[in-house]
Amino acid sequence: MPYFINPVKEDQCLFLTYEGEMPPIEIAAVRYEATGLLAAKHWNRMVVDVTELRFMPMTFELLNFGRNQTRELPRSTRIALVVRPEQANQVNRLKNVTRSDRVSLAWFYDAEDATAWVKSVMCPVQA
Repeated sequence: MPYFINPVKEDQCLFLTYEGEMPPIEIAAVRYEATGLLAAKHWNRMVVDVTELRFMPMTFELLNFGRNQTRELPRSTRIALVVRPEQANQVNRLKNVTRSDRVSLAWFYDAEDATAWVKSVMCPVQA
């Protein structure tokens, strides 16, 4: 399986890891599954690790991903994205899209830093 979804109850946070080769349609399907799980649990924190993803979506695919992601999540959601250095430029564009939809997105090179950021402010839980 080229992805892992790990809900951590103690942190009320969903950890999503992509690996290997995944076409954009499969990335979107996993995103839909993950956001559905967040909604079902009434959580609003997610760490997404794409460092092991061999394919990095084109800029327009990334922007579309960001727009769709924010439509499916509560506005108070915090997303920490873990990337490789060569992915940072594309992620900055994604960050701007999500910010306009009031979803907090920050990117990191280290999963521990990403986890600390997403947990740093206790986000209000959606009822």
